[in-house]
Amino acid sequence: MFLIIQTGDPVASAKQKYGTFDQWFIQGMGISPQIAQVVNVHRQQALPDAKIAAEDLTGIIITGSPAMVTDKDDWLLQTQKWLEVVLPQNIPTLGVCFGHQLLANLLGGEVDYNPKGRNLGSSKFILNQAAKEDALFSHLSEHSSITTFVSHLQHVKQLPASTTRLGFCEMDENHAFRYQQHIWGLQFHPEWNAAITRTYIETRNDDLLNEGLNPVKIIQKLKASPQAYDLLQRFKTLTTSYQT
Repeated sequence: MFLIIQTGDPVASAKQKYGTFDQWFIQGMGISPQIAQVVNVHRQQALPDAKIAAEDLTGIIITGSPAMVTDKDDWLLQTQKWLEVVLPQNIPTLGVCFGHQLLANLLGGEVDYNPKGRNLGSSKFILNQAAKEDALFSHLSEHSSITTFVSHLQHVKQLPASTTRLGFCEMDENHAFRYQQHIWGLQFHPEWNAAITRTYIETRNDDLLNEGLNPVKIIQKLKASPQAYDLLQRFKTLTTSYQT
């Protein structure tokens, strides 16, 4: 069973057209909805018993969210307390965008608003040597970079000392990391496509203009990101190697 910890909802237009975060991950991994348990922690839904999670869970995904880690909402703190018990149980875990920041904060890193501003649209992720030797990214060893989709205001300002940085982009120094051998944080959205990203850009049109950005140009620069999307299949495949 895959556990999808849903920490927020898509913008209304994206939800109406394309569905919810959990549906995008389920589709990207190519799994049946019947083997995915979705818990909407931002709506106060309860997570499973942390002490027995390892017996039932194949993998954990922590989604993105419009929430901010620095707001320290009660549901966020409760989720982190749950993860403190679960993470040592060797369950493959993938945190995306807000989930990436949530994990970094939990492990001792620093999350804050990015002084460079909003990062939205297509972004070039530069893989470092550690990524080329990493279980999740090693199949991309022939690539120096891949295109990703992003939408965030906050970033991981400082990685936890216990983690391995896997690469960066122009706006974010810590675009991906690994903790131990089974936990990953991705600032970008592997579950998104160009259509979803465009919907977010259109929704944030006024904000982008107020921030001195050009929504039309951001849309024009959107590129497909098949290598990023394939990371979901890669994660699903990796989960089998952790099963006993």
